[in-house]
Amino acid sequence: MSVLDQMVTDINSLSATQSAAERLRNDPVIRLAASDRRGLTPLADEGQLASQPTFSRMLSSFTTDTNLRVLKDSIFDSAARAVRAMNGGKKLDPVTLDIDSFPHEVFGAQPGSEWNGHYKRRCYHPLGVMLGETGHWLGIDLRPGNVHTADGDAGLLLPLIDRVEEEIAVVADVRGDVGFVAPKLLDALEKRRVGYAFRLPTNKILAQMAEPHVYRPPGRPPKEPRTWTTELCYRAATWQKPRRVILVVCERPGELYLDSFFIVTSFTEEELCSDAVVDYYRDRGTMEGHIGEHQSVVNGQLSSTKRPKSHIKHYPIQERATHVDAERVNAASLALHGIAFNLLNTLRLLAGESGKVDEPARLHLGRARRELLAVAGRIVVSARRATLVVTKRTAALWALLWKALRRLEPIAESL
Repeated sequence: MSVLDQMVTDINSLSATQSAAERLRNDPVIRLAASDRRGLTPLADEGQLASQPTFSRMLSSFTTDTNLRVLKDSIFDSAARAVRAMNGGKKLDPVTLDIDSFPHEVFGAQPGSEWNGHYKRRCYHPLGVMLGETGHWLGIDLRPGNVHTADGDAGLLLPLIDRVEEEIAVVADVRGDVGFVAPKLLDALEKRRVGYAFRLPTNKILAQMAEPHVYRPPGRPPKEPRTWTTELCYRAATWQKPRRVILVVCERPGELYLDSFFIVTSFTEEELCSDAVVDYYRDRGTMEGHIGEHQSVVNGQLSSTKRPKSHIKHYPIQERATHVDAERVNAASLALHGIAFNLLNTLRLLAGESGKVDEPARLHLGRARRELLAVAGRIVVSARRATLVVTKRTAALWALLWKALRRLEPIAESL
């Protein structure tokens, strides 16, 4: 396993298991990479790197208002630096922001975690915003497990729109699943002239409006399932004005009844026809795929809880440790997970451009990690030097990736 992959693995596990911290502390490659000493001295000095208690104290130090704010800002910074560097330091064309929530399952009584009836598990319910063109996280907020999908959406999304337009690109539009149709958010996006397309929850009025249009055309149905769209104008009781709503009717293989749903959008028919709006909205499935990668590949655990100890190794504690807000510790851990995901995603994008690995859209984050980071290697120690030996294929991939990584240097130096 390479240095970078070991760091990503253990950063995401440092609050969950002591074995990860011990593996990081004693790994010879990490000791050589992290030490400022010359020669083979780092290999002779075991235990010089941070231990599990040191990692715990580090996480606790992140819980102050200033440190936690800087850590959350680093999620955006890691995305902005990578994206702008890959684009030659220039801003991108108009971009799309995807917003969604997801469950982060926990075990135990972590403060803030609650039973969520929709996901049927005890969890946190984080809210995140992602750059649709590259899949980088721009911001993630840790929320209690029982809050509504859209709780705090405007407070997270609107400041990020300002930062994206200042540092990355003009924000053309925003996509979101059902639940993000609060009047406050829709009005704010329209005021900023930012387009949007959100799935609209069904109600009795919408069902009545859709009823005349939910039917199959006459004739024998084709082998491939079909989709129809119908333009509607709808005004909810809490909306200040009517909005364009698109009814989408879908055939499902093997299903007798048709499926239907609604999309509310600020795009005019001249800007996007109804079919184009549906295709645009369905592209948000890419974010759902990235969230799945985040949960399966990064797989960071949130395990900080209030468990005051009275004894350590059967000996009573003479001085109690300073109280730490466990929920804020978990918020700091989640921010670290977001930074780790952005790091891996940047490597995935650069590897896709190298031509030696699949294109980014087809390269799963787990495979990128196996191909580029979780590689076999051994350390050969001579009289004055320690050499990390890897396979020829890995060396070739690293050589190509190293050339691509150099494009990140001008952005890092300017900042």
